[in-house]
Amino acid sequence: MILADKIIALRKQKGWSQEQLAEQLDISRQSVSKWESGNSIPDLDKIVKLSKLFHVSTDYLLKDEIEETVIPEEEEEEQENVRSVTLEEANSFMELSRQLAGKIALGVFFYIISPICLIIRL
Repeated sequence: MILADKIIALRKQKGWSQEQLAEQLDISRQSVSKWESGNSIPDLDKIVKLSKLFHVSTDYLLKDEIEETVIPEEEEEEQENVRSVTLEEANSFMELSRQLAGKIALGVFFYIISPICLIIRL
């Protein structure tokens, strides 16, 4: 199956018109029509957007020999439940890590030297 046929099939699976797909990708309906007729191919960034939109790999879209891909519903749900971290949360985590680094290093130091104390005592 070629790219044009895959785009048509995936679009129809979602029940979208060419216009609706074009809106999702922020392009014109004519561009989608050209892709589906095989008169042109999407740019790389549009292929990546298509793969994310349809939950398929870019390999599936681009390689003719890959006929079908199925994403289990569990994976699809996991992708929807992924939590984004804000920059403020990330910075807060990094600051806390820096504060604890000294205590962790001290704990590791004592863990390493504790057998030495036992050996010397013998």
